[in-house]
Amino acid sequence: MDVAQAEYAGGGPGYARVRLLGRARGAATAPPTLLIADGASWRRIAAVPGTPVVAADAPFGVAFEIPLHLAVGDGAWWLEPGAAVGPDPAVRARVDGLAVRVAALGAEVAALRARVGAERGPGPGPAEREREPAAPAADASPVPRTARLRALRPGLPALLVVAGAFAVGDAVATVVWQEPVSALWSAREQRALDQDLRQLDAAYASPRAADAAGASAATVTSPQQRMRALARTLDTRTTAGHPLGKLRIAAIHARYVIVQGTRASSLRKGPGHYAGTALPGEPGTTGLAGHRTTYGAPFRHIDALKRGDAITVTMPYGRFVYRVEGLRIVKPQDVSALQAVGRQRLVLTACHPLYSAAQRIVAVARLERATPRGAAAPGTTA
Repeated sequence: MDVAQAEYAGGGPGYARVRLLGRARGAATAPPTLLIADGASWRRIAAVPGTPVVAADAPFGVAFEIPLHLAVGDGAWWLEPGAAVGPDPAVRARVDGLAVRVAALGAEVAALRARVGAERGPGPGPAEREREPAAPAADASPVPRTARLRALRPGLPALLVVAGAFAVGDAVATVVWQEPVSALWSAREQRALDQDLRQLDAAYASPRAADAAGASAATVTSPQQRMRALARTLDTRTTAGHPLGKLRIAAIHARYVIVQGTRASSLRKGPGHYAGTALPGEPGTTGLAGHRTTYGAPFRHIDALKRGDAITVTMPYGRFVYRVEGLRIVKPQDVSALQAVGRQRLVLTACHPLYSAAQRIVAVARLERATPRGAAAPGTTA
């Protein structure tokens, strides 16, 4: 096997992945072994799992995961070919026979060394003998090492230290505050949603929105009925991940744009509206779900809500103020709180406890006041 070069191919904590490139000579062989001088001994390193057979008389590329102190050290590297492989049983038998003979010769050499040592007197102890390096195989090839691999010596350990510090910092921030990377992503999404919500508000401020909902001023005079019609239209026309309104909970300093849907893709943007539940202004229960540790963690402090705390939901057609009635902990599959009741109410759900999805925390709030806005406001006519 002729080795042309060794190149750095990535790595992880405590090791560097190195790919050896070259060309094989002769028969196909099993994956080779890399020998690296480690002080006064050789360290044999097998190829990464899944490495295929090295084809005969063909280019090869074999990767090894090398301990970091060896990857950046100055010890010599050798590549030992694996055992020959082939369909000919006779060839395989000859190889196996040679292996047996080599093992027998090794035993004889060891016995001769013991006799010579006994005649010369006490020699090195077992610990010293273990440090004597074993020579590479006769057909092993020296591995040329590029300057880039040597350059890893000052850079890669520092990079791994920085990566470890970042991981620790991320964990601490998640415990104390929230997961920072997803928080930044969610904040960007919230800014974009806020702009879309302004456009939605402008569209629902036009009398044409009431006409399209079948609630024009000429036919429907009750603001509550117009809000109901506009809510139904908004719910059916808004697809998952798009904005519906804005949620504000002053007691826990939460202010977020609400999106349609509770799939993971929607909840990455902000609190999501449960499909099948009412929108504010419609009879029944309005259900919202949100994260507690990731993607902005809108409901992180939902467990701090107290009876009587205000929750304000601003929709394009109205502003709704709810008062918290209480909290309860339920199993993840318990959705009874989302069922419609004989009054308008708001239900917030999130995972419980923090950093776990073992249970759900549910906050229930009753509607205290509804103020029409936009096309639902009194006096809005075409």
